[in-house]
Amino acid sequence: GALGLPKVPPDTVPDAGDFLWGLPAAALIAVIVSMAHGLGERTHRWTSARGTAVRTVVCAVAAGVCLTAYALLTGRSPEEAALSGQTTLGQLAENPHGWSVLALVALVLCKALAWGISLGSLRGGPIFPAVLLGVATGLACAGLPGLGTAPAFALGISAAATVATGLPLTSCVLAVLLLGRDAYNQMPLLVLAAVTALLVSRLRASRRPRPAPADVQDTSL
Repeated sequence: GALGLPKVPPDTVPDAGDFLWGLPAAALIAVIVSMAHGLGERTHRWTSARGTAVRTVVCAVAAGVCLTAYALLTGRSPEEAALSGQTTLGQLAENPHGWSVLALVALVLCKALAWGISLGSLRGGPIFPAVLLGVATGLACAGLPGLGTAPAFALGISAAATVATGLPLTSCVLAVLLLGRDAYNQMPLLVLAAVTALLVSRLRASRRPRPAPADVQDTSL
């Protein structure tokens, strides 16, 4: 289908090492995506309080600074962190080894900050930016002994989409659609990564301070 990636990392069957490192990686992805969502909520409350136009401009400048920082740190195009994530996701799928760990970490940090700010003040899609963060985090962890590139890529989709949607089954289906036939061998890891991400995100949500009553009516993104 049109949603599928034209090229994905070579398929492998996950082994014990993939599960050993994959589940903590899924938990880390859940923390990163939920923190970006939290930043979006706080930014939304801040821009809605007063001086909306001025504060929105400040947020736009801050997002631009994040993208500039990514370009300066990596020497790569800021578009990789600026766009929704579909194009960069395809680039990661086609050539995952063409990105250094530093570039992947910079992408995660700068994209998460820019996306979180945009969610609360400008515009930001809820799914593919999260998936990009998940895949980039997974591939950054793929350097760990025993965690393969294909499993890391797959679990990144499943875990991040679960946090973004709150729907682990739907997130696994999205991963299958993106990966195509290569998703077959990754299914056990996809499911466990989705469940892990859901549990971690729910745990973080339960510990998050509730907004003041005056803010409750205006927290939607």
